[in-house]
Amino acid sequence: MKRISLFLSLLLLTVGFASAKGKVSYQGEVDLGYSFGVGKRASERVNIHTIQGIKVGKYFSTGIGTGFDFYYDFDDSSEAIVPVYLNLKGYYPVSKNVSPFVSCDVGLGVGVTGDLDNDTGLTVAPAVGVVWGVFKAQVGYNMQKVKNIDLGKLSMSSVQVKIGIMF
Repeated sequence: MKRISLFLSLLLLTVGFASAKGKVSYQGEVDLGYSFGVGKRASERVNIHTIQGIKVGKYFSTGIGTGFDFYYDFDDSSEAIVPVYLNLKGYYPVSKNVSPFVSCDVGLGVGVTGDLDNDTGLTVAPAVGVVWGVFKAQVGYNMQKVKNIDLGKLSMSSVQVKIGIMF
């Protein structure tokens, strides 16, 4: 409960700070991605995520994200995690329709299948990408802490590729 309270406090602080900096408007996103596992506990995964938040001026957005990460080769089984995170993005518009960006997701993952603890752990995902009209593409790194019933605490890392739409 303390983690959720801290998470919501950070979001409110970010929104309050952001609204003082420029024009604020709603921004939604939906992404489909694939993560290539790297490191000692490499596990491939398919991702579908959504972020609902605000855009402040041309240079900044923030929102709450959630989704579904399906680990289809996790220790000879399939597992699923639902991440809930705060997303922060900074844009550098180069034209009316094209904006490169840097992004970072920070939050928690919740295990929803048999071998994972419900309170799976920290998730962090920095990324770079580009928005082209309503379409976006990004590449980044994802780190997910995992509490497996049989294996204990693990850190699952991957290189993530996502495409999506913004509305």
